[in-house]
Amino acid sequence: MLHLNPNVCARFLLPILLGLMLVPGVASQIASAETGVTGASSPPSSHEEDHSIFPIYAQVITGEVPVYAHPLHATTGITPARSLGTGYLWVTLADPEPIYYEGQAWYLINQNEYVQADHLAIHEPSTFRGVALPAHPDKPFAWLVFNAYTSSAPDERPTKDTLFLPRYSLVTIDEEQQAGDWMWYRVGEDQWIEQRNVGLVKPSPRPAGIASTDKWIEVNLYEQTLAAYAGDQMVYATLISSGLPWWQTKQGLFRIWTKVKQAKMSGREGYPDHYFLEDVPHAMYFHQSFSLHGAYWHDRFGLPHSHGCVNLPLQDAQWLFDWVTPTTGQGNWTIATPEDPGTWVWVHD
Repeated sequence: MLHLNPNVCARFLLPILLGLMLVPGVASQIASAETGVTGASSPPSSHEEDHSIFPIYAQVITGEVPVYAHPLHATTGITPARSLGTGYLWVTLADPEPIYYEGQAWYLINQNEYVQADHLAIHEPSTFRGVALPAHPDKPFAWLVFNAYTSSAPDERPTKDTLFLPRYSLVTIDEEQQAGDWMWYRVGEDQWIEQRNVGLVKPSPRPAGIASTDKWIEVNLYEQTLAAYAGDQMVYATLISSGLPWWQTKQGLFRIWTKVKQAKMSGREGYPDHYFLEDVPHAMYFHQSFSLHGAYWHDRFGLPHSHGCVNLPLQDAQWLFDWVTPTTGQGNWTIATPEDPGTWVWVHD
C-alpha cells in the first residue's frame, strides 16, 4: 500500500495539479539588492550554464515511430529495424544536423538508426543551476518555485504594488513567522513570502553515523531541495524534483552504491505513463533503483515530478557526480567498494 505524507501532499498536490495544466515559461532570474532582497548575508549567486557539453535531446511526438538503418530503406520497402513504441519517449541525436533524402529530413539517433525529423521535437533543457557555497551559510536561503509578489506582512494578500519575484529567484531568509497554516519568510524590509512559494535550504546537523570528515548529501523531500556537505560545512545546494505522491522517493540514510555516466532509463511498460529516456546523465544510485540523476526533459525543479528518482538540473548532476564517491573511473559504470565507499545520502521529508 502506498503511504502518503499528509504535510507533503497538502503543500504540493494542488501545485502539481495546476502545474500539469500550466506550462512554465519564466526564465531563471536572481534576486539581488536591486530587487529589494537584503540581509546581513546575501544569498549565493545562481547562474546559468552553457549546455553545449550535453547531447541534443528530442521528444518523440508521435507513436510507433519506425526506425530505419538508412533513410533509403523507408522508400524501398525494407522493414524498419525497430519501432520506438508509445509513451513518454525521448531520444538523443547522434548528429545535431539532419540529413536529407528525397526531400525528407532525417535524424541519426544511434549508430545505424534513423528517424524522420517530423516525429521529433528538439528540446532545450532547463538552464537553472544551484549554487556552490564558499562558506557555510549563516542564514537559510530559498528559491522561488512559482512567480510571486511579496506581502507587506505575514498572511496579508500581496498586491501588484509590492515586489515581484520571478520563479527561480534566490533569496536570503531574514526572519520566519507562523501565520495561519503556513510559515512566512521575510526576504527584505516589509517583504514576506509564504512558504509554499519557495524551496528552502536550511543547514542541518550531521545525521548519526556520519563522521565529521565524511561527505554527505541531504535530500529534503518537503522543501524539494538538496544540500551537499563536507563534514559540517554545506558546499552546494540546489532544487530537485523527487517522486510524485504515487511514486514516492525512498527515505532513509543510504550510501551511493554505483555511478553511471550515461544510460537509458525506462519503466511502467504496459501502462499509460510508460517512459523511455535515452542517455540519462550522471546517475548516482543510492538505494536499489533509486538514484540522483540529471533530468533534461522538464523544468519543474522545486516540485515533485518523477517516478521515484531524484531529478537534478543537468549542471548540478554533473557537479555532484564528480564530487561524490566512489571515485569516477574510466568506464561508464563505477561501483563502490570497501576501499572506495559511496557518499552518504540522507533522504527525508
